[in-house]
Amino acid sequence: MWHRNSLLYFSLLLTSGLLLAPKIILIEFFSYRWVETGVLDIALYLLQDVLLVVAFFVIAATTITRNKFNFYLLSIASGALLLFLLVDMRVRELWLKPLDWQLIRYSLQNASNLTSGAEVFLTQAAGFGHTFRFIVFVLFLAYLVTWSFAGLATYIAYKEQRTVTIKKRQHLWASLLVIGALLIGSIHAKDARYYLNENIVVSPLVTTLRSTTPLNAAPHRPPLPFEQPAYPLTSVNDIRKLQSHATPDFKNLVFIILESVRWNSVFAPDIKTAERYPTFDKLSREGMLFKTYVSVPHSSKGYHAILTGLHAYPDIEIKEAMYLLQPSVIHELKNRKNMEAVAFSSLYLQFENMEGFLKSIGVSNAYAVSEITHAENRSQHASSFGESDEQLFSSSISYLEKIKKNGQGFIALYFPSAAHYPYQCSQGPPLLSELEKYEDCIARTDSVLGEMLTSFDKQGLLDSTLFVLVGDHGESFGEHGLFIHNASMHEEEVTVPLIFWAKEKSLPKPATTTSHQIDVAPTVADFFGVTESPLSVQGISLLREHGKRTFFMSTFFDQLASALVEHPYKYIYEFSSDTLTKYNIENDPQEKHPQRVEGDEFVAVKSRLLSYNVYQKALFAKKPKE
Repeated sequence: MWHRNSLLYFSLLLTSGLLLAPKIILIEFFSYRWVETGVLDIALYLLQDVLLVVAFFVIAATTITRNKFNFYLLSIASGALLLFLLVDMRVRELWLKPLDWQLIRYSLQNASNLTSGAEVFLTQAAGFGHTFRFIVFVLFLAYLVTWSFAGLATYIAYKEQRTVTIKKRQHLWASLLVIGALLIGSIHAKDARYYLNENIVVSPLVTTLRSTTPLNAAPHRPPLPFEQPAYPLTSVNDIRKLQSHATPDFKNLVFIILESVRWNSVFAPDIKTAERYPTFDKLSREGMLFKTYVSVPHSSKGYHAILTGLHAYPDIEIKEAMYLLQPSVIHELKNRKNMEAVAFSSLYLQFENMEGFLKSIGVSNAYAVSEITHAENRSQHASSFGESDEQLFSSSISYLEKIKKNGQGFIALYFPSAAHYPYQCSQGPPLLSELEKYEDCIARTDSVLGEMLTSFDKQGLLDSTLFVLVGDHGESFGEHGLFIHNASMHEEEVTVPLIFWAKEKSLPKPATTTSHQIDVAPTVADFFGVTESPLSVQGISLLREHGKRTFFMSTFFDQLASALVEHPYKYIYEFSSDTLTKYNIENDPQEKHPQRVEGDEFVAVKSRLLSYNVYQKALFAKKPKE
C-alpha cells in the first residue's frame, strides 16, 4: 500500500506536519524569554505534538484509502484543529498557560467587555517577529496549499486505482507501535516550564494515563498551616498605635481605586513625580504613602482584597462576587458610624459582576458614568471596558450632598478607568510606545484628581473626609516578557501606590512604607474607630506597630505562579516547572538577576506558598458569615 500510494501519503504527511507549526512558533517566542532550547529540550517540547501528528496521519491515511470522500471531513477537521492550536499558542504567549475550559468560559461570559483587548491578541508580536494575525494568514495559505495537494493526490490515486492495500495489517501495527512509543515517552517525560511540552489535544489523555502510573504517583503531603489566617479585627486593639495622640475624627470616606496604576510609573526613584504627577505628589507628601503589594494582579481580585481585608481567590473563577452578602469594612462603617455607601464607576459595572460584588459588601447604589451623565457631556474616549473619567467625580457631587443632608456620613467609591488598556488619553502628538501612552493616561488621572479636589473643596466635601487612593494592580510592558496584567509576579505588575490623605489633617508617619492591599480595610477601620468588630481580616492596621512582614500573592490563573516577599528578598514559585527563583529587590529592584533556589530553602518556601494557595481556596469554600 505504502509504496503504491506514495504521492498520497507524502501529501498527507505535509498536511499533518502543519499541526507542528503552532508549537514551533511558540518555542521560538519563548526562546528569547523563558526557556532552554537545547536539542533534548526541543524534543521534549515537541513530543506530544509529534504524537498528534502521527496519529492524525495514520487516521487520514487509513480513512482516505477506504473512501475518497473522507478527504473532505479530514480537511475540515484539520483546519479546525490547526486554528484551535493557534489560539492555544497565543493564549500561552500572553498568559503563560495552556487554554482550558475555565479560561474559555471566562472569555465567553465577559466577551462584550474584552473586545478592546483584541488588539493585543491580534497585533502584537507572536513569533518570528510577526503578529498573530499575520501568522494565522500565512498558515491559512499553507493549509490551503497542502490540502489542495492532498486533494489532487487523492484524485490521482483513485483514478489510477492505486488504493489497493498490501500488507495493510503489518503497516497498521507498525503505526500503532510508533504511536505507543510516543505515548509512553509523553507519559514519563517531565513537565517543561509553563507546560510547554503539553499539546492541548493530547495532554488530557497523557494526564489521565500518568495518574494511573505508579512511577508518576507523588506521595501526598498535607500542607503546612498558613501563617496568615483570617483573624478577628478586635485583635488589632492589642497592638500599640504608632503615636500616642488620637487620630483625626473623620465623618466621611472616599475610596479611589486606581485602575492599572503601578508603583514603578508614579513613585519609582527615576520618576519625577512632582513634575509629572503633581496631585499624586501633593497627596503623598501631605498624607501617608505606601508601596503596596497586590493579592492577585486583576481588578475584581484587587477590589476584594482592598475592601474586605482578605486575600482574593487565587484562580480565574470570580468567587469574590458569588455571594449576596459578605463581611466588609463598609458594612461595619454603615452599622456603627451612621454612614451610607455609594459607588461611581467609569468601568462598566456588569464586567465580572462588579455591581453584584459592590452590593454584597454594603454599597447600596452603584452608578456607571453613562447613567448619571448627559450624553452630550460624555467624552468620546471609550472602550469595551469603560468610559472616560472626565465626568466621573463632578457628576457624583449631588449624590454625596444628598447623603450629608440626610444627616449621614458618606462612603464614596470611585473607579476611574483611564490607565486601563487601550490607553487612549493623549490629545497631543502621537506617542511612540504603549508605555508612553499608559503613563500619559496616569497623568490624565492625576489631572482629573486635581480637578476633583478643587470642586469637592468648593462644596465642602473635603471637610472631615479621609481619602484612600490605591491601585488595583500594576501593568507589564515587556520588562519580563509579558504585557498588561494577570500572569506576572514581578514588581511592575504586583506593586501599586497606596495613599491616605485628608485636608489639613496630620496623619501618623508609619515606621515602614511597604504594605499589602489586605491592610487597607483594617487601617480604615482603625481610622474610624470601629476595631471592636468580629470582622475577619488577614491584613494589619498600618496605624499600629508591627515587625518584619511577609507579603503573599498569586497569579490570576490557578497554579501558574505564586510569590512571597520577605524584605529584601522576593521568591517566585512556578508550578509547571516546580522551580523557585529569588531576587534581592533592594539591590536589584528591576529583578534582572534571578537566583535559583534549591535544597532546604526551596522546600521551606514552596511549602509556605502552597499552604497559602490551599488556605485561600478552603476559605472561599466556606459561606461568609452574615
